[in-house]
Amino acid sequence: MPEDFLQFICHAFNITLDDLVMEGRYLNLQDLIKLPNPKGKELEQPPLSPMRIPYLDQMGSVFRAVKKRDVLLHFPYQSFDYLIRFLMEAAFDPKVDEIKITQYRVATNSAVINALISAAQNGKKVTVFVELKARYDEEHNMNTAKRMKQAGIRIIYSIPGLKVHAKVAVILRKGSEGGYKRKNFAYLSTGNFNEKTARTYSDMALLTSNAEIITDITQVFAVLEGKITEPAFRHLLVAQFNMVPELKQMIQREIDHVHAGKKGRIILKMNGLQDTQMIDELYKASEQGVKIDLIIRGICCLVPNQPYSKNIQITWIVDMFLEHARIWYFYNDGKEDLYLSSADWMKRNLTRRIETAFPIPDPQIKQEIIDILDIQLRDNVKACYIDEGLQNIFKKDSHPPVRSQPEIYTYLQKTIRSSSGI
Repeated sequence: MPEDFLQFICHAFNITLDDLVMEGRYLNLQDLIKLPNPKGKELEQPPLSPMRIPYLDQMGSVFRAVKKRDVLLHFPYQSFDYLIRFLMEAAFDPKVDEIKITQYRVATNSAVINALISAAQNGKKVTVFVELKARYDEEHNMNTAKRMKQAGIRIIYSIPGLKVHAKVAVILRKGSEGGYKRKNFAYLSTGNFNEKTARTYSDMALLTSNAEIITDITQVFAVLEGKITEPAFRHLLVAQFNMVPELKQMIQREIDHVHAGKKGRIILKMNGLQDTQMIDELYKASEQGVKIDLIIRGICCLVPNQPYSKNIQITWIVDMFLEHARIWYFYNDGKEDLYLSSADWMKRNLTRRIETAFPIPDPQIKQEIIDILDIQLRDNVKACYIDEGLQNIFKKDSHPPVRSQPEIYTYLQKTIRSSSGI
């Protein structure tokens, strides 16, 4: 930067040279992704083809399949097409009355948006909560919202001072079926409604007809629509409301189990850990003997290997897919409470956003997620430990090599075969 221009900026924004940090020469490194491979295929990671899910394919109707049992989707290991099918089925099902969904980041020429437009054109009431404060996607979100509005979709824009980061959708059906109220359906995810990022971001999503979870989701939308201000969530953890108190209670419960001579165990997988009050809660649990494993991909302000954190180990994994799922596991004396979430334990997520964390009640799905956590904790190829200086120390041990992402792909292949009788 020219010196005179630097001086002008400092004067205009009332900052001193001591406030400045010298950056590298090249700032927008993500543009490098768009450059062609200069040498050839030997430099490229062989792609893992997204797997099909025989149960959903054999059932034909996603609604029919989810009515029987919950379905967990693993992106990018499994196909994102099942979400598109879910929304397209809602668009054309005459029994569907209403669709509500959050939009944070969507792909260009999004199939998700096209499905919602089809639903509106077919006479469904479609409400989309559009977050305009999605960094770098503000203009795209505004243009997408205008397009949806022209198609008859009801658009609700950002809440001032509050970012909506939850990734949820609910399908509401009218009337009754065989004397019973028709099943409603929901989709809850750790990642965006974005088929492009779903090819490289590792996320999990739940398709469910669980009435108790859907009741809580409808309350989330009622808050976003300004219909209620004091919701009573019974199953979801929602930032701004019950998320932080419930997390503190679950951490304390693990401490209480240790005091009773039982096992205390917590595993937390997130993109970032920075909120000081939650870090203090983990320090307290560690001091009381709770064993804690953290899998943190990005910023981490918790310091391990200290007297107050001797029971905490931090793992960092960077591989061909961006680790993006947030998973919270509490042993709870063998009952094993497990939540998937859109939220990191960052101050902004817990205090300035609407985020959701949803429980996994299905025992088979719960075990599947626990197995995946175990695979990641055993990674000794692409994993690092974070030491007391917050440096990345490559994890090398005498065990057979485990590279967690290909291992998870293989695990899911076996799980699909066994569950479908292949």
